[in-house]
Amino acid sequence: MGCQTLNAWSGTCQVPQHKVSAPEQCRCKGKLPCTSLFPAWFVLLLAFFAPLAHADGPGRIYTKPLTTDTGAISAVVKGAVLTHALAVERDRARVYLAALNADGAGFHFTSLPVGRFDLVLVTKDNRVIEGLALGAEAALPEDRAKHLEQGVTKADSFFNRRVCHRTGITDGVALVLVERIRDGQILRGSGEELNAGLRRLEIIEMHEADDEWQMVRTRHLYREETPRQPGIPFLNHRHLPTLGGLRVAATARDLGTIDLTH
Repeated sequence: MGCQTLNAWSGTCQVPQHKVSAPEQCRCKGKLPCTSLFPAWFVLLLAFFAPLAHADGPGRIYTKPLTTDTGAISAVVKGAVLTHALAVERDRARVYLAALNADGAGFHFTSLPVGRFDLVLVTKDNRVIEGLALGAEAALPEDRAKHLEQGVTKADSFFNRRVCHRTGITDGVALVLVERIRDGQILRGSGEELNAGLRRLEIIEMHEADDEWQMVRTRHLYREETPRQPGIPFLNHRHLPTLGGLRVAATARDLGTIDLTH
């Protein structure tokens, strides 16, 4: 019997190991082996009620910085007002949330560990600008591309709409930056209806097996409420390579001014 996370917002999903730490949760799908910790009838009951659950906050998406880490990244931006600035570790295990300037025209990460990071910026005018290391973009044959789309769709049934912003494929492994939106009914754990839609960004790792793609793990990057309206628009996406592969040492790094003008 497969298992499904009780928290739709956060963390890294890995199967079949099911090692779940504080910022991580698990969701397994498809033919990959997975062992549930709950009786079969209980899992089926959860699956039946799942579409009306999972509305209590963004969960533990972001990694809590350690005071013993001393790395830092800062910058100001031109041509945009930021709502979020994220630093994603190269192996996607940890995601850090920056403090923003009062006017949204800059960000500052503190207490980062030594390593390499890719930045993701979300703006007030509904844009996402990222430098994520997803691998080389490849043009798939029509049938393989269709199967990949189907795999992404089946990986999470809670959100009823989705768009794949960018995909990198290396040796049968795809990393997909996906935006998901739920604009249907959502209930909080208390039973109260949430009068808003939900938007989530994630990186999904898909492996190709036979004629289908299966999700191996996913790392959620962002989850926020958005005003409910018919046809909530997706974020306008831009890949900005200069935001990727930033090496952080034990000292502060100032990126200067980043031009985000359309």
